[in-house]
Amino acid sequence: MNKKKTWIVGIVCMLIPIILTVGIAIFLFQGIATMGENEIRHKTVNYEEISKTSMKQTTVFFGDSITELCPVEDLYAMYTKQTGNPVINRGISAETTTTMLKRIEKTVLVMEPKNLVMLMGINDIAQKVDNQQIINNIHQMITLTKQKSPHTHMILQAVYPVNKSERESLYDKFQLRDRDNETIHSLNQMLEELAVKENITFINVNSYLVNENGELKNEFTFDGLHPNMQGYLAIRDAIMKTLK
Repeated sequence: MNKKKTWIVGIVCMLIPIILTVGIAIFLFQGIATMGENEIRHKTVNYEEISKTSMKQTTVFFGDSITELCPVEDLYAMYTKQTGNPVINRGISAETTTTMLKRIEKTVLVMEPKNLVMLMGINDIAQKVDNQQIINNIHQMITLTKQKSPHTHMILQAVYPVNKSERESLYDKFQLRDRDNETIHSLNQMLEELAVKENITFINVNSYLVNENGELKNEFTFDGLHPNMQGYLAIRDAIMKTLK
Protein backbone atom coordinates (compact mmCIF):
# COMPACT_ATOMS: atom_id res chain seq x y z
CA MET A 1 0.00 0.00 0.00
CA ASN A 2 1.48 3.37 -1.00
CA LYS A 3 1.77 6.32 1.32
CA LYS A 4 -1.28 8.10 -0.14
CA LYS A 5 -3.57 5.13 0.41
CA THR A 6 -2.16 4.64 3.91
CA TRP A 7 -2.84 8.29 4.68
CA ILE A 8 -6.45 8.03 3.40
CA VAL A 9 -7.10 4.86 5.38
CA GLY A 10 -5.70 6.53 8.49
CA ILE A 11 -7.97 9.54 8.07
CA VAL A 12 -11.02 7.32 7.52
CA CYS A 13 -10.20 5.30 10.62
CA MET A 14 -9.95 8.51 12.61
CA LEU A 15 -13.24 9.86 11.26
CA ILE A 16 -15.35 6.74 11.78
CA PRO A 17 -15.41 6.98 15.63
CA ILE A 18 -16.18 10.70 15.43
CA ILE A 19 -19.04 10.17 12.96
CA LEU A 20 -20.44 7.33 15.05
CA THR A 21 -20.24 9.42 18.23
CA VAL A 22 -21.97 12.40 16.61
CA GLY A 23 -24.63 10.12 15.11
CA ILE A 24 -25.33 8.47 18.44
CA ALA A 25 -25.49 11.86 20.18
CA ILE A 26 -27.98 13.18 17.62
CA PHE A 27 -30.09 10.04 17.97
CA LEU A 28 -30.10 10.29 21.76
CA PHE A 29 -30.95 14.01 21.79
CA GLN A 30 -33.80 13.44 19.33
CA GLY A 31 -35.03 10.63 21.56
CA ILE A 32 -34.87 12.87 24.63
CA ALA A 33 -36.80 15.59 22.79
CA THR A 34 -39.49 13.12 21.72
CA MET A 35 -39.65 11.67 25.22
CA GLY A 36 -40.11 15.21 26.60
CA GLU A 37 -42.99 15.89 24.21
CA ASN A 38 -44.68 12.62 25.10
CA GLU A 39 -44.22 13.28 28.80
CA ILE A 40 -45.78 16.73 28.48
CA ARG A 41 -48.81 15.25 26.70
CA HIS A 42 -49.17 12.49 29.27
CA LYS A 43 -48.92 14.83 32.27
CA THR A 44 -51.27 17.32 30.64
CA VAL A 45 -53.92 14.64 30.18
CA ASN A 46 -53.49 13.56 33.80
CA TYR A 47 -53.76 17.13 35.06
CA GLU A 48 -56.84 17.77 32.94
CA GLU A 49 -58.57 14.74 34.43
CA ILE A 50 -57.69 15.44 38.04
CA SER A 51 -58.40 19.17 37.79
CA LYS A 52 -62.04 18.45 36.97
CA THR A 53 -62.63 17.37 40.56
CA SER A 54 -59.86 19.29 42.34
CA MET A 55 -60.76 21.74 45.09
CA LYS A 56 -61.45 25.25 43.83
CA GLN A 57 -60.05 28.51 45.19
CA THR A 58 -56.65 27.00 46.01
CA THR A 59 -53.16 28.40 45.40
CA VAL A 60 -51.73 26.95 42.19
CA PHE A 61 -48.09 27.03 41.09
CA PHE A 62 -47.90 26.94 37.29
CA GLY A 63 -44.67 26.49 35.34
CA ASP A 64 -42.03 24.17 33.96
CA SER A 65 -39.54 21.82 35.66
CA ILE A 66 -38.44 24.47 38.16
CA THR A 67 -42.03 24.48 39.40
CA GLU A 68 -42.62 20.75 39.04
CA LEU A 69 -39.54 19.90 41.13
CA CYS A 70 -40.59 22.23 43.92
CA PRO A 71 -42.43 20.46 46.80
CA VAL A 72 -44.91 23.31 47.16
CA GLU A 73 -47.34 21.41 49.41
CA ASP A 74 -44.61 20.99 52.05
CA LEU A 75 -42.86 24.31 51.55
CA TYR A 76 -46.09 26.29 51.91
CA ALA A 77 -47.63 24.08 54.63
CA MET A 78 -47.53 26.96 57.12
CA TYR A 79 -49.45 29.16 54.69
CA THR A 80 -52.06 26.42 54.29
CA LYS A 81 -52.29 25.99 58.06
CA GLN A 82 -52.78 29.72 58.57
CA THR A 83 -55.26 30.32 55.75
CA GLY A 84 -56.86 26.93 55.12
CA ASN A 85 -55.89 27.38 51.48
CA PRO A 86 -54.24 24.26 49.94
CA VAL A 87 -51.29 24.66 47.58
CA ILE A 88 -51.24 22.67 44.33
CA ASN A 89 -48.44 22.06 41.85
CA ARG A 90 -49.22 22.24 38.14
CA GLY A 91 -45.67 22.35 36.78
CA ILE A 92 -44.54 20.20 33.85
CA SER A 93 -40.89 19.72 32.93
CA ALA A 94 -39.60 20.90 29.54
CA GLU A 95 -42.59 23.13 28.91
CA THR A 96 -42.48 26.40 27.03
CA THR A 97 -45.00 29.23 27.12
CA THR A 98 -46.53 27.82 23.94
CA THR A 99 -47.50 24.51 25.55
CA MET A 100 -48.52 26.25 28.77
CA LEU A 101 -50.88 28.49 26.85
CA LYS A 102 -52.51 25.42 25.34
CA ARG A 103 -53.17 23.74 28.69
CA ILE A 104 -53.76 26.57 31.18
CA GLU A 105 -57.55 26.56 30.84
CA LYS A 106 -58.13 22.84 31.42
CA THR A 107 -55.35 22.14 33.91
CA VAL A 108 -55.40 25.36 35.95
CA LEU A 109 -58.22 27.79 35.36
CA VAL A 110 -60.90 25.12 35.70
CA MET A 111 -59.98 25.16 39.42
CA GLU A 112 -60.62 28.93 39.65
CA PRO A 113 -57.50 29.41 41.80
CA LYS A 114 -57.37 32.00 44.53
CA ASN A 115 -53.68 32.61 43.82
CA LEU A 116 -51.93 31.68 40.58
CA VAL A 117 -48.12 31.77 40.85
CA MET A 118 -46.55 31.72 37.37
CA LEU A 119 -42.95 31.05 36.38
CA MET A 120 -42.14 30.54 32.71
CA GLY A 121 -39.83 31.46 29.86
CA ILE A 122 -36.48 29.79 30.56
CA ASN A 123 -37.17 26.90 28.19
CA ASP A 124 -38.30 29.32 25.49
CA ILE A 125 -34.93 31.06 25.81
CA ALA A 126 -33.18 27.69 25.39
CA GLN A 127 -35.15 27.17 22.17
CA LYS A 128 -34.18 30.66 21.00
CA VAL A 129 -37.77 31.94 21.06
CA ASP A 130 -37.84 35.70 20.76
CA ASN A 131 -38.56 37.49 24.05
CA GLN A 132 -41.47 39.33 22.48
CA GLN A 133 -43.11 36.05 21.53
CA ILE A 134 -42.69 34.85 25.11
CA ILE A 135 -44.40 38.03 26.31
CA ASN A 136 -47.20 37.59 23.77
CA ASN A 137 -47.89 34.04 25.02
CA ILE A 138 -47.90 35.12 28.66
CA HIS A 139 -50.14 38.06 27.82
CA GLN A 140 -52.64 35.66 26.30
CA MET A 141 -52.53 33.54 29.46
CA ILE A 142 -53.20 36.60 31.61
CA THR A 143 -56.11 37.62 29.39
CA LEU A 144 -57.55 34.10 29.49
CA THR A 145 -57.25 34.00 33.28
CA LYS A 146 -59.11 37.29 33.61
CA GLN A 147 -61.88 35.90 31.42
CA LYS A 148 -62.21 32.40 32.87
CA SER A 149 -61.31 33.07 36.52
CA PRO A 150 -61.71 36.80 37.14
CA HIS A 151 -61.19 36.60 40.90
CA THR A 152 -57.78 34.90 40.63
CA HIS A 153 -54.87 36.83 42.10
CA MET A 154 -52.09 36.43 39.52
CA ILE A 155 -48.45 36.50 40.62
CA LEU A 156 -45.97 36.64 37.74
CA GLN A 157 -42.42 35.74 38.69
CA ALA A 158 -39.25 36.99 37.06
CA VAL A 159 -37.26 34.18 35.45
CA TYR A 160 -34.49 32.99 37.76
CA PRO A 161 -30.83 33.48 36.76
CA VAL A 162 -28.54 30.60 35.79
CA ASN A 163 -25.03 29.66 36.87
CA LYS A 164 -22.70 28.61 34.07
CA SER A 165 -19.28 29.48 35.45
CA GLU A 166 -19.21 26.85 38.21
CA ARG A 167 -20.46 23.86 36.23
CA GLU A 168 -18.29 20.78 35.84
CA SER A 169 -20.77 18.20 34.54
CA LEU A 170 -21.00 17.91 30.75
CA TYR A 171 -24.78 17.48 31.08
CA ASP A 172 -25.06 20.72 33.08
CA LYS A 173 -22.99 22.56 30.49
CA PHE A 174 -25.13 21.14 27.70
CA GLN A 175 -28.49 22.13 29.21
CA LEU A 176 -27.21 25.64 29.98
CA ARG A 177 -25.56 26.27 26.62
CA ASP A 178 -28.42 28.31 25.14
CA ARG A 179 -29.52 30.01 28.36
CA ASP A 180 -27.83 33.24 29.41
CA ASN A 181 -28.43 35.84 32.08
CA GLU A 182 -28.37 38.76 29.65
CA THR A 183 -31.43 37.42 27.81
CA ILE A 184 -33.06 36.53 31.14
CA HIS A 185 -32.53 40.06 32.43
CA SER A 186 -33.99 41.55 29.27
CA LEU A 187 -37.02 39.25 29.47
CA ASN A 188 -37.57 40.12 33.12
CA GLN A 189 -37.74 43.81 32.30
CA MET A 190 -40.43 43.03 29.73
CA LEU A 191 -42.28 40.79 32.20
CA GLU A 192 -42.37 43.59 34.75
CA GLU A 193 -43.70 46.02 32.17
CA LEU A 194 -46.40 43.52 31.21
CA ALA A 195 -47.39 42.98 34.84
CA VAL A 196 -47.71 46.72 35.43
CA LYS A 197 -49.75 47.13 32.26
CA GLU A 198 -52.07 44.26 33.20
CA ASN A 199 -52.28 45.32 36.86
CA ILE A 200 -51.12 41.97 38.25
CA THR A 201 -48.51 41.23 40.92
CA PHE A 202 -44.91 40.97 39.71
CA ILE A 203 -42.23 39.48 41.92
CA ASN A 204 -38.51 39.39 41.19
CA VAL A 205 -36.72 37.19 43.74
CA ASN A 206 -33.41 37.33 41.91
CA SER A 207 -31.87 39.73 44.41
CA TYR A 208 -32.09 36.85 46.91
CA LEU A 209 -30.54 34.39 44.49
CA VAL A 210 -27.63 36.03 42.69
CA ASN A 211 -23.96 36.14 43.59
CA GLU A 212 -21.57 39.04 43.03
CA ASN A 213 -21.32 38.10 39.34
CA GLY A 214 -25.07 38.19 38.78
CA GLU A 215 -25.32 34.40 38.51
CA LEU A 216 -27.49 32.01 40.49
CA LYS A 217 -25.59 31.27 43.70
CA ASN A 218 -23.97 27.86 43.49
CA GLU A 219 -25.25 26.95 46.95
CA PHE A 220 -28.81 27.51 45.67
CA THR A 221 -28.64 25.06 42.73
CA PHE A 222 -27.62 21.49 41.94
CA ASP A 223 -27.14 21.94 38.19
CA GLY A 224 -26.89 25.67 37.50
CA LEU A 225 -30.53 25.89 36.40
CA HIS A 226 -32.85 24.31 38.96
CA PRO A 227 -32.90 25.49 42.58
CA ASN A 228 -32.06 23.06 45.33
CA MET A 229 -33.93 23.13 48.64
CA GLN A 230 -31.93 26.10 49.91
CA GLY A 231 -32.88 27.98 46.77
CA TYR A 232 -36.54 27.04 47.02
CA LEU A 233 -36.63 28.17 50.66
CA ALA A 234 -35.21 31.59 49.73
CA ILE A 235 -37.80 31.89 46.96
CA ARG A 236 -40.62 30.77 49.26
CA ASP A 237 -39.90 33.49 51.80
CA ALA A 238 -40.37 36.13 49.11
CA ILE A 239 -43.47 34.57 47.50
CA MET A 240 -45.21 34.09 50.85
CA LYS A 241 -45.47 37.86 51.20
CA THR A 242 -47.52 38.11 47.98
CA LEU A 243 -50.10 35.37 48.64
CA LYS A 244 -53.61 36.31 49.65
